[in-house]
Amino acid sequence: MQNKRLFTIAPGAPFLKTFATALLEGRIIVGYSKSLGPLEIADATIYVPTRRAARALAYELGRALGRPSMLLPRILPLGALEETETSLLFEATGIEIAEEAAGALDLPEAVGEIARRMLLTELILAWARALSHAIVSVDANGNREVDQSESFLVAKTAADAWYLSGELASLIDEMIIEDVAWEKLDPLVLPEFDQYWRITLDFLTIAVEHWPNELSQRGLVDKARRQMALIEAQSRRLREGGTTGPVIAIGSTGSNRATADLLAAIARAPRGAVVLPGLDQQMDAHAWAMIVGAAPDAENSFTHPQASLRRLLVLLQVQRDEIVSLGEVAAPLVMRESFVSQALLPADATDAWNAYRSRVDPVELESALGGISLIEAVDAREEALALAIAMRQVLETPGETAALVTPDRELAARVRAELRRWGVEADDSAGEPLSASPIGILARLVIACVASGMAAADVAGLLGHPSVRLGLARSEVARLAPLLEVGLLRSPCAAQGLAGEASTLIAAAREAAKDVYSHPAKQRISEADWAALEDLLNRLGAQFAPLQNLRGDQPLKSWLAAHRLVLTAILGDDEIDEDRAALEDLFDELTANVLDSLNFDVDSYAHFFAAVAREVVLRGPKRAHPRLKIFGLLEARLVDVDVILLGGLDETVWPPQARTDAFLNRPMRAALGLTPPERKLGQTAHDFVQAMGKSKVILSRARKRAGSPVVASRFLQRMAALGGPRGTLAGNAAIIICDWRRRSTIRFPPRRRPSARFPNPRSSCARPVSA
Repeated sequence: MQNKRLFTIAPGAPFLKTFATALLEGRIIVGYSKSLGPLEIADATIYVPTRRAARALAYELGRALGRPSMLLPRILPLGALEETETSLLFEATGIEIAEEAAGALDLPEAVGEIARRMLLTELILAWARALSHAIVSVDANGNREVDQSESFLVAKTAADAWYLSGELASLIDEMIIEDVAWEKLDPLVLPEFDQYWRITLDFLTIAVEHWPNELSQRGLVDKARRQMALIEAQSRRLREGGTTGPVIAIGSTGSNRATADLLAAIARAPRGAVVLPGLDQQMDAHAWAMIVGAAPDAENSFTHPQASLRRLLVLLQVQRDEIVSLGEVAAPLVMRESFVSQALLPADATDAWNAYRSRVDPVELESALGGISLIEAVDAREEALALAIAMRQVLETPGETAALVTPDRELAARVRAELRRWGVEADDSAGEPLSASPIGILARLVIACVASGMAAADVAGLLGHPSVRLGLARSEVARLAPLLEVGLLRSPCAAQGLAGEASTLIAAAREAAKDVYSHPAKQRISEADWAALEDLLNRLGAQFAPLQNLRGDQPLKSWLAAHRLVLTAILGDDEIDEDRAALEDLFDELTANVLDSLNFDVDSYAHFFAAVAREVVLRGPKRAHPRLKIFGLLEARLVDVDVILLGGLDETVWPPQARTDAFLNRPMRAALGLTPPERKLGQTAHDFVQAMGKSKVILSRARKRAGSPVVASRFLQRMAALGGPRGTLAGNAAIIICDWRRRSTIRFPPRRRPSARFPNPRSSCARPVSA
C-alpha cells in the first residue's frame, strides 16, 4: 500500500509540461531527477496513450533537460489497448514491448488484419448459406410457416459479410481484452431471448470452435491475444521486481481490464508511478459515491466523466484523497473546473446546484468563463466555416497555436477544406481514408464506370480526374474531355453508355452535330477533333477490357487483378507517390490473402472495394502548418495549445450514440460481463472536461445535420442549466451566433473586398503567415 505512487494533473495545467517538470525535479520517482547521468536518465520507461503523446513528451523532456545532447527515457504508446474502438485497419497500434520479450515467451506471430477479415468473411458466408429457412413457426392449423423476411437479417453477399467480419473481429478482440471466456455464451440460450438471438448465439458458438482451430493450424494468434500476453508478462515482471529502472504510466484512465491491470502493476512496483489525467478532487463525497454504487447502473457507472477513474481507484485500492496533485492552476481555471464538475454531476446529485449557485462568487465565475466562446451554426457547413475562420484568425498572433478537437470526421474534413481555400493546410491526426484520396477516388470511378456500363456521367467524372492519362499527355486528355462531353456525352447517342463500338458512337454523334438545331459548340468540333475523340474512346475501351470481360459472379482474385491492370493502364508511367503506393500495398495484401470461395459481381465488388479502401488510413500532409492541428478525442487528451476548438457538440456526435454490436444485445453483454456501450460516452465526457481546462476554448454545434434538426450536447445543456437564465455558460461567455457565412467574403462578388468589421481570412492570407 505505501509503495504506491499515484498522482493526478488537473485539466487547467499543461499535462506533459507539468509531468516533465515534476519528473526531472524528483517529485515522481524518489532519486530520479535531471541531476542524474545520461545513462541513468535513459533507464526509465514511460507509458503514454498514443504515439503522438510519445512524440510530444519527448519534446517536453528534451526542453526541460536543456542539454545539447541527451538520452531520453524509453517512451511506449499503449495504443489500441487504451480504447479498442480506436484501432484502425493496417495501423501499427498497440503496446510496444521489446521483441526479445516476445521471443522469450515463445509467442506465435499475430495474424494480419486482412487475412483475419478474409477468413471471418468466409465463415460468415458459410453461416448465411446454412441458415436458410432457420426461422420456422407453426400456424393455428399446425402448418409450418417459413419467415420470408429472414434473408434480410443475414449477410447474403460477400460485401455484407466483409462488413460483418469487422464487427465479429471487434467482438473477438473485446472478449480477449476484457478476459471473457467464450464458454459463457452457452447458458445465454434462454427462453426470454428472441429466436433470432438464438441463431446469433449458434453462429458465435461455431465461430468460437472454428476460429481458434483455424489460427492454430496456421501457427498464429489474434493480435489482441499477443498484446495481452506481452502485457501480462510485463505486469508479472513488475510484480516480481524484475525491473530496476523507473516505470511510469501517464495519461491513461484504465478504461479496460488490460490497461487497468498494467497500471495496477506499475503502481505497486518499487520504482513505479501512475499519473492520472484530470481526477476530480473537488466533487463532494456523496456525488463521488454515486458514480459507482453497490448496484451500479449504466447512467451513473459508465456515462460520467470520472467513471473510468473511479473504477480504476477501486482496482488500485486507494482513496481519492490519497492521490497527489501536480502542477499549479490559475484561480479562474480552478473555478471553471469546479463549474464543469458541478454541471456534469450524476443526475441524482443535481439537487446540489442551488447550494452551488448560492455560494459561488458571480465575479469569480465571470472571470472563469471569460475565455469560452460558443458557435451556434445553422448547419454543419456553416459550423465548419466558422471553425476554419477562428483557426485562421489564430495565425494572426505570432506563435499562437490552435487545435480543433472533434469525433466527427466529416466536420474535420470540412474544416480542412475551408482552410485549404486560404492556402492553409492543417494536420489531421486521424489521417484521410484511402477511398477519399485522389487515387482512391480514381479507383472507385473505374469500378463505377464498369458497373454502369460506361454511363456518360461516370465517364465524364473519370476523364475529369487529374491523374487520367490513357496513354496520352494529360493536357491532351484535359482538352478532349469537354469536347467529348459536348459532342457525345450530352447527346441521345450516349443514352445506353459508351460500351459499344467507338466508331459507331462517334459516327452517330457527328451526324447529330450536322443538324441545324444542334448546339453551336457541337457544330464547331473539327474533323481532327472527331478523330481524336474516336481514338480516345478506343483507348478507353481497350484499357477497360480486363474489367469489362468479367461477367456475373467472379472470384475476388480475378476482380483484383483486372482492377489493378486497368488502373495501371489509365495512370501510365506517372511517378508513384505515397498514395499510389498505399493502393498498391492494398492490392498486394488482398491478393496474398484472397480466398477462392469469395465471389463477387461488379456491384458487390464495388461496395467491397470501397469498404476496404475506407479502412486504410493515409497520414496527414507533410507540409501542414505547424501551429494548426486537428485531433480526435484520444489524441487530444495530453496536448497543450493556446486555443482549443471543440466541434460537433450535438447529441449522437459528442457524446456519441450508444451502439451495440451486431451480434450481442444488452442483456447478453451484461450476462457475459462485458462493459455496456455507455462506456464510450463516459470516455468522451472525460475528454470534454479535459479540453475545457484550456484558457481559451471555442465550442461549436450545428442546429441541423444532414438536413435534420439535432439536439445540443448534454454537456452544453447541463452547463446552461447550471448557469441559469442568463444563458449558456452563466451568460458571460462570448456567444458567437454564427452569421459569418452570410456576411463574409463568400457572399461578396469576386474581387470585392468585404467590410473590415468581419473576419476576412481570404485577404489577410495574401501576406505571409509566420510559423
